[in-house]
Amino acid sequence: MNAYADDQVPDAQELRIGFIESITGPAASYGEEHTQGTQLAIEEINKAGGYNGHPVVALREDDKSDPASSITSAKKLITQKKVDAIVGSSASLVTIAFSKEDERYKVPLVNGMAGSPKVTEQGYKYTWRIKITDQQTDTKAVEYFIKHKGAKTIGFLVENSDYGKPPTKGAAERAKELGAQVVAYEEYNRGDIDFKAQLSKIREHQPDLLFIHGYYTEGSIIARQIHDLGIKSQVIVNEGQGLPKFAELAGKAANGVVFPTTWLVGLPDARSQQFEKAYEAKWGQKPGAFAAGSYEAVYTVLEAAKRGDGATRAQIQAGLSKLDGFDTLLGPIHFDVKNQNDGEVRLAHFKEDKIEPLPL
Repeated sequence: MNAYADDQVPDAQELRIGFIESITGPAASYGEEHTQGTQLAIEEINKAGGYNGHPVVALREDDKSDPASSITSAKKLITQKKVDAIVGSSASLVTIAFSKEDERYKVPLVNGMAGSPKVTEQGYKYTWRIKITDQQTDTKAVEYFIKHKGAKTIGFLVENSDYGKPPTKGAAERAKELGAQVVAYEEYNRGDIDFKAQLSKIREHQPDLLFIHGYYTEGSIIARQIHDLGIKSQVIVNEGQGLPKFAELAGKAANGVVFPTTWLVGLPDARSQQFEKAYEAKWGQKPGAFAAGSYEAVYTVLEAAKRGDGATRAQIQAGLSKLDGFDTLLGPIHFDVKNQNDGEVRLAHFKEDKIEPLPL
């Protein structure tokens, strides 16, 4: 059976997982990692015997990087294709939009990529996230430079949305608690291409750190304009920009840019090494943290079905509450009362077009 099947009659003994992914639109690079990570997991699981002796059925929908489209995708997967759980999306605003459908129909949603804190701040019982939030990752990066590199001042340039503002507001508050001064907090809209007005204001303060939170599409342009304006601050970007595509688009301006991440290639544990080897063999490229998170979201659904003693929506939901200590590439699962996982944050940087761990 093909790993992805679009039109099959549901079998009561099957585990049917729906995938909502940004195949097209501005978040397509994120969607590509999501697709590759989830497809690898499905193929591994089915090669090993599937669930209960039956291949896991995977059904995909393209959210088109658009919240409204994602709601349609969720309804289709839930009401027409009768999925038992949903994995996705790679984009925060999309996930926030369609998660209300999972709540409405009581279908477990497991997310391994989207970073906005709001995903698990909506009070939904059926939304579970194995990846830590962008507020956690952003804050850890800021903490490191204040505590260990002596940073005293910080400026922010962030996307004006629930993706960009909540994480950086939290990081800014933590910076103040540590005695640093937030000298600028500027915003932009997705799709903008000229950021020189905001950057000129930031340049007046010459901050030690300049944190850019948004998509790589705008972030790579911002990096180039930072370079053109001669701003010498240490640039930090959010995990969502820690992709080869950022370096490709930013060119030499990417060199030295730091980002927090939940997973990196080259980690010594056996599961990381196995995943890295399998991913590269299948896709001909190294995986990133988003591929790792989406890969593990599939294994999380599978384990939940096992611990819940069945593949119905209710059994998977019950199983998700029994996963404490289940080990993943992102670390062991410890869901809090909001179904939000905790985990480790690592720092990486772009060095000559490559992503490498930041020497600490």
